[in-house]
Amino acid sequence: MAFTHLILLFIIIIVLVLLLTNKFKILKYILIPLICLFSWMVYDSPTSLQKFQEQSNFRKSAVIQNLKDIRTAQVAYKDKYRVYSDNFNSLLNFINNDSIVFIKAIGEVPDSLTEEEALNAGIISRDSIYILVKESIYNEDYLSNRDTRFELDIESLQEVPFSEGENFNIEAGNIEKGKVIVQVFEVSTSYASFLKGIDAKNKGLELNDIIKVGSMNDASINGNWGE
Repeated sequence: MAFTHLILLFIIIIVLVLLLTNKFKILKYILIPLICLFSWMVYDSPTSLQKFQEQSNFRKSAVIQNLKDIRTAQVAYKDKYRVYSDNFNSLLNFINNDSIVFIKAIGEVPDSLTEEEALNAGIISRDSIYILVKESIYNEDYLSNRDTRFELDIESLQEVPFSEGENFNIEAGNIEKGKVIVQVFEVSTSYASFLKGIDAKNKGLELNDIIKVGSMNDASINGNWGE
């Protein structure tokens, strides 16, 4: 922007010289409005870019948080069913209606025995505790570490924030890695989806770029935003 400021300063100096010499008086009626317009453009350009960056970063953060929440559900889904969910209907049903079993040992294990030995000796017993998935995976500890700017809304977890109702793309399957079959998933959307309604042209972003968590080509559950 420094170069633009120099151009503006140069034009202002030329106009002032012309006006002070009382020549080309008619030009002042043309040049002065043009200078005002150009000055506003110089001022507004960095301001608009700054506003865009603030808006786009805020929206991107909301998308990232949704992707993290979806990943948490996918990991729990795989822990129970040995595969990842390939659609949001099954994933949301799992979150809202399914449960996770926790095995709790009742009694104390002597230092001289393992838990299994104490169980066989009747010193301790085990009990199965069923906890709703959403209460287990989105517990107090999890919620305290979320981005507090964005409320967790399970019912709209599949929707891309600021996209006017678009859903994330979700895939799941398996790949072979080192002669081992590995379960994989990927949830993604484009920048164009969550930047709707704001002018993103000439702002240094490729709207067709994808933001995602997981991968259908690698055994990774990381996000591509720099985790």
